Amino acid sequence: MYDSQIVMISRAHRYSPNSVEKDTAILHEVGCRLLDKGLRIATYSEDEKEKPLPQAEVYVTMGRDETVLQELKRKQQQGAIVINSPEGIITCCQRYQQMQMLESAGINVAPHKGNNGYWVKRGDASAQTSADVLFRPDYESAMTTANEMKAKGITEIDIRAHITGDLVKFYGVTDTDFFCYYYPGDDGQSKFGDEQRNGKPAHYPFDKKQLQQMANQAATLLQTGIYGGDCIIQPDGTPVLIDFNDWPSFSRCRTEAAQAIAEHIVQKAGLQTIKKGNDRTDKHA
Repeated sequence: MYDSQIVMISRAHRYSPNSVEKDTAILHEVGCRLLDKGLRIATYSEDEKEKPLPQAEVYVTMGRDETVLQELKRKQQQGAIVINSPEGIITCCQRYQQMQMLESAGINVAPHKGNNGYWVKRGDASAQTSADVLFRPDYESAMTTANEMKAKGITEIDIRAHITGDLVKFYGVTDTDFFCYYYPGDDGQSKFGDEQRNGKPAHYPFDKKQLQQMANQAATLLQTGIYGGDCIIQPDGTPVLIDFNDWPSFSRCRTEAAQAIAEHIVQKAGLQTIKKGNDRTDKHA
């Protein structure tokens, strides 16, 4: 038996632009929920990736570092359970590939062409600075910016049309009832300030269940059961997905999210690896 059943991996600071404290807080709160369930936990920071990963049955990760993800793939091949899956995290970080997959699956994403400007996004890794996500007023200037990014060594660029409507941020956990959303334009909280482009929300009516179904479909496709994202609610109530992320900070709904994430971990990993006959397994499996 390993000293710890679960190793919880925190995200490197460079992958948490303007969100280090928030990302730390959600992982800590999930850990507290798991400890409350009698599970043995160890922690690991991908900022210290030169240290070997502790041995465990389950790895719960917010990490995005390529070295750490490759090591988690090896752990997975050896029989460990990894949540979220390293394959899913890699796909979420590779924005260009992610959007292609979502589009091919019939999920309503922002189109390549439009009449209200364009977003030029780094497509080969998650955004780490405001320079990785840029708005341009027309397609010509968007292409110029894309070429400038490539000259800096960014290998994939995703260019999408700007969609007018209400910007909505959503959070969910698959296989649970948890799903929440909010309008960042209501209070102005922002990571890079890009949310201001859509202005004050009009709060167009829309079907929350439809949005949740679309988000869960994307999460299942991308193998990221703990997820968040951005969408635009158009005036007719149609949601358009513009961004999808592995394990966000859940800062506006942290308490409820932590409980749902802990249950998700127990459900996904408990029946397969924790249920080994010890005296505190059955009540959680």
